[in-house]
Amino acid sequence: MIFRCYKILVLFIFTSYFLLSGEAWSEATIPYGKGLFWKIEKNNRAPSYLLGTMHVADPRVLKIKDRVEPYIKNADVLNLEIDLTPREVRESYNVRIRDDGKTLDEILPEDLYEKIVRIAEKQDVKEEVLQNFELWAVYPILKALPNDPDREKQENNGAALDFQLGAFAVGQGVEVNGLETVREQLSVFRDRDREIYLDAIIRALEKPEAEKKHEDLMEQYVQMYLTEDTNSFYQTLLDDLKEEPPEMYDIWITRLLDKRNLNMINGMTKGLIKGNSFTAVGALHLPGEKGILNMLVQRGYQVSRVPCKNGEKSSFCPNQDM
Repeated sequence: MIFRCYKILVLFIFTSYFLLSGEAWSEATIPYGKGLFWKIEKNNRAPSYLLGTMHVADPRVLKIKDRVEPYIKNADVLNLEIDLTPREVRESYNVRIRDDGKTLDEILPEDLYEKIVRIAEKQDVKEEVLQNFELWAVYPILKALPNDPDREKQENNGAALDFQLGAFAVGQGVEVNGLETVREQLSVFRDRDREIYLDAIIRALEKPEAEKKHEDLMEQYVQMYLTEDTNSFYQTLLDDLKEEPPEMYDIWITRLLDKRNLNMINGMTKGLIKGNSFTAVGALHLPGEKGILNMLVQRGYQVSRVPCKNGEKSSFCPNQDM
């Protein structure tokens, strides 16, 4: 049960990256739209580090561990979006459960419900779990990508990147700190009227691509991550929101990103003041005027991309020969 809840939590966090429509990427650029691994400095304090993650277990994405684990090993604290303790993982499931005694098949038309079940199954969310969810918890599932087809083969390599970084830190005796709780994170969605999500679900299911597989898009997203192109992540989110009402912009940009970015920086402050901290959060939180990097600069910090070491060759050292 714990592992199933963990996969549901990762699915939600992964969804917060992508409201993807498959349209062409915008040509606009935003501050700090390139780069995943950053050094943070101020005055004479020991430098701290910030990593933008992708919440998946793709082996190519996991290769970035080779670059960052030496820094985590020597850090005093590792900040993650959520410290995925068993209690937090269970909470990620419990907070989604309806409290009115009804199930989705009782409140949705049969054709809509059946479509939702088929889409959720592609993301390894079983009907017996799904039917007890609130509408706000269903909506992100419809906007997410199917799990990697090789997911089960990857399980013996561990879970998503963030979870593996946390496990590594614990093994090295490094303190792990959660910048927010599951309940705080999911309040972005759950504190809104149910009708907003019912309308959003209907709009999402009306699109002809709603039930199609998106393995080709998954590959594009992974490639964006490997090339450290956070600008494309952000612009794709904005492109999709152009078709949504203002309420959706408020949820996905104002609440899911901007406000949480500020809360994350506040949570990072203690480690930044002491120096020698390491923070790993979703890559979409790094770029933009109200992204973590730009707000750190506004607070007087210097930020710079961590260069590859001499002779280092990997997907995350694009200036090196592969």
